[in-house]
Amino acid sequence: MVLESLGSKLSSAISRMIGRPTLDEISLNEFIRDVQRSLLEADVNVKIVLELSRRIKSRVMSEKVPPGVSKKEIAVKILYDELVNMLGGRKPSLEIKQGKQNRILLVGTEGSGKTTTAAKLGIWFKKRYGKVAIISSDTIRPASHQQIIGLVGDSVPVFWIDGERPEKIIAEGINKFKDYNIVIIDTAGRHKDERGLMEELKEYIRVANPDYTLLVLDASIGQAAFSQAKAFSEVAPLGGVVVTKLDGSAKGGGALSAVSAAGVPIYFIGVGEKVEDIQPFDADRFISKLLGMGDIAELVEKIEEAIKPPQIKGKFDMYDFMEYLENMRKLGPLDRLIGLIPGARVQAEMDERIIVKWIAIIKSMTEEERRDPSIISGTRIERIARGSGTTQRDVRSLLRAYSMAKSVMSGGNRLMRRLLKGYKI
Repeated sequence: MVLESLGSKLSSAISRMIGRPTLDEISLNEFIRDVQRSLLEADVNVKIVLELSRRIKSRVMSEKVPPGVSKKEIAVKILYDELVNMLGGRKPSLEIKQGKQNRILLVGTEGSGKTTTAAKLGIWFKKRYGKVAIISSDTIRPASHQQIIGLVGDSVPVFWIDGERPEKIIAEGINKFKDYNIVIIDTAGRHKDERGLMEELKEYIRVANPDYTLLVLDASIGQAAFSQAKAFSEVAPLGGVVVTKLDGSAKGGGALSAVSAAGVPIYFIGVGEKVEDIQPFDADRFISKLLGMGDIAELVEKIEEAIKPPQIKGKFDMYDFMEYLENMRKLGPLDRLIGLIPGARVQAEMDERIIVKWIAIIKSMTEEERRDPSIISGTRIERIARGSGTTQRDVRSLLRAYSMAKSVMSGGNRLMRRLLKGYKI
């Protein structure tokens, strides 16, 4: 993520300050100047930076230092608190109510990443809430529904009608998915200065009657996010914002701080091109990660979600084990996840290669072998290895891992550590 540059500079500022013998007014001013420079280079508004600097200095100079804590540590905590406040502070997450159809309407300018976001949210909500559907009402880009389908595959149903008005598509889609817990509605992009198109948006909102209207903003617009958020909020009662493309924008800090200054909560951020690269925005976690403090909570949450045991109906076979391995792959590169732990650096490409190899081996088995792996031995191992482009040793390693998984499915997070430990390619 480009914002790693900001995190690196802020961390360096903290290290220089911590390295000083004492935190007097001169060293505090130098620390604040380092912070200012870092934030301004990340495109954060000058007024916001100056106000944040004023509050940091005032608090550091006035707050009492508890026993056993240094003034330098207090300065780091105050910087952390003020950065969290700059990004909107601690706000409630988007609330999904059970037993009703929750409607989420996406709005934004052309090219902001709205359609991709619709697909990403569809997958994200599907994992957590079950029945999720997407309505593609972008008639300006007739192929937008194909883009969504290409991203979600068979995981989430997508509704559209060729040649119809957006209002009719939205109304019929809502009726079609009346038994679904969440319906995400993608709309055509429009510019904040195109009054006619902005007025159309009011009609879409009237028809959809959404629980949340989310504005999708491209992080590369930086401080201009403020005027966009304000312009859309004048037309639609915005429930929140999704900031996309944070992985590739040097203006990400400007966009995030500008949205918060506009008084609109940020609910999600896009951090990559893959459909899984979206995450709920939490200012605490974001700043914690930015400053190199790690994010143990996110690491645990992602691992537990990705490796939770599959829902087994009957005995545990190779189909179940393959589903389990696929879930582990959804973790993403394990070295990136381990990087969430302060000071940890791990090269984990080997683990990903093991999983890919094991899945290939399972796909080379017959249905009978997948249903009852106990019959696999001798010539069967030789045939499976040849068919999957692996070795007989690889096949035996998979069979041992399968037996272990079968016996410790109730062990939860222990499985991941035990499963990959000691297996070599």
